[in-house]
Amino acid sequence: MARAARLQPLLETPERAQHAAAIIDRNISTQIGSPRGRVIQNPLDRLAARNRISPRMLSAGLKLKDDFEVGVQGAREDTGEFYLGIRSTANQGWVPAVQLDAIRDFRKALQAVGPYVGAILVAFCCYDRDVVKIAGEQRRHRDKVMGSLEDGLKTLADHYGLAGRD
Repeated sequence: MARAARLQPLLETPERAQHAAAIIDRNISTQIGSPRGRVIQNPLDRLAARNRISPRMLSAGLKLKDDFEVGVQGAREDTGEFYLGIRSTANQGWVPAVQLDAIRDFRKALQAVGPYVGAILVAFCCYDRDVVKIAGEQRRHRDKVMGSLEDGLKTLADHYGLAGRD
């Protein structure tokens, strides 16, 4: 009986509805309604929302992530199309030029920041690892990893030629 109760999905109750009505999405200043689960935000967006990184640094991190997804992972939709509206008519043995360009851009970006900072950027931006987890894996202090991450994003933004202030 207790096992069956644990497998039941959470039902909407008046208390949950009242709590959900009080949750405000700060980006658009509206109520987000009843949550059915946790909203997951990637670490890069989380730092930008907390004003820890500039929009320029956010753009650099997102560009690195895009190059990683298209080039290294070969991100495709279920229909066999590339993201960003790029179509592929390739068979399985052929790598599209778009994917090769993304791999080249990804490698150049990592060469610009160096191997240590590059490892942090790949873990953080591409694999959505948290700074605390990266610090634990590398056996370093969280603040040092965060400082390396911020410096790496600035260097990456310079590499991509993004304008703005940090």
